[in-house]
Amino acid sequence: MTATITAQSIWRADVDDAVVAVAAARDGRIAVVGAEGSLTLLSADGEVATRQVVSPGCLAVSWSPTGDRVAVGSIDGFSVFDTEAQQITAHRGGWCSALAWSFDGARLAAGVGRSVVVASADGTQLMRRDRDSTVTGVAWIKSRVAAAAYGGVHVYHVSDSTAADILPFTGSLLALVISPDRRWAASGNQDATLHVWRVGRQGQELEMSGYPTKITTLAFSPDSTLLASGGGPNVTVWDFRGSGPKGSSPRVLSAHEKVVTGLAWSPDGTVLASSGDDGLVAAWNPSAAVPGRPVGATKLWTDPAPATTVTWSPAGAVVAGWANGVVAGHEVRG
Repeated sequence: MTATITAQSIWRADVDDAVVAVAAARDGRIAVVGAEGSLTLLSADGEVATRQVVSPGCLAVSWSPTGDRVAVGSIDGFSVFDTEAQQITAHRGGWCSALAWSFDGARLAAGVGRSVVVASADGTQLMRRDRDSTVTGVAWIKSRVAAAAYGGVHVYHVSDSTAADILPFTGSLLALVISPDRRWAASGNQDATLHVWRVGRQGQELEMSGYPTKITTLAFSPDSTLLASGGGPNVTVWDFRGSGPKGSSPRVLSAHEKVVTGLAWSPDGTVLASSGDDGLVAAWNPSAAVPGRPVGATKLWTDPAPATTVTWSPAGAVVAGWANGVVAGHEVRG
């Protein structure tokens, strides 16, 4: 079934910095951030438009849904840039590896050290709430902001000081994702477990264990039916149709030889892309997999350096980055 996935290399660029994260705008432009603090903006066909050092070390990048802002998280906070990579605003105060724009692009949520901060697109701080440990993930649930840290996920109202709703967990959360239909919240954890809460329903929690390593990457399919997770060399895909995955076996996607570093679904939800420490970037057809039986992938690109991140452009191209500064685009069809 993996033969139904076709792929063609369309461009390759070198940003002269170990790639940490990539993000695609709705018009296909690519933002790339590097470990030495660079922000590079590429055209949709991979040409370097601008490159500059913006921080001592970058950790995350995210285009606004409107395509007119780029947020960059770094070791000393976060900054927002325009489409020419000119800084609009900056918020300092701590490690920031978690960014999330609201659905209309009017607000940006960020984990800054032990705080979750919400700012307007022009930089005005709208909310700041403190946690007892580093905020490792942020996500929007309609107009509320979910923030993951040790002890669980707190869900805040931005416009007032109402007490947060708490999705409890005893341990360190490393990744957070909310299903697009906002029914489920899931965390990847330091103790090599995947924890799931039913949003708005106390006590309806699930935990999946048995992963060989801690889980640092998660991705819900656009229709909210499948949750892909890293946590070792395999990609594990859980089915969230009906009452969820309780008591079921996952689909197992097996091609990487080392830990999976990134996961991203195609805009139409038919193909899943992954990156790994083995340098491989792969494309999968999870619907072709039988639960409990490993299925292989279409290998898009292999490089000697670790592949650190992967995303999709709206036009259906997989964009990935490597620790040697390479960024590449592949056109993929499922």
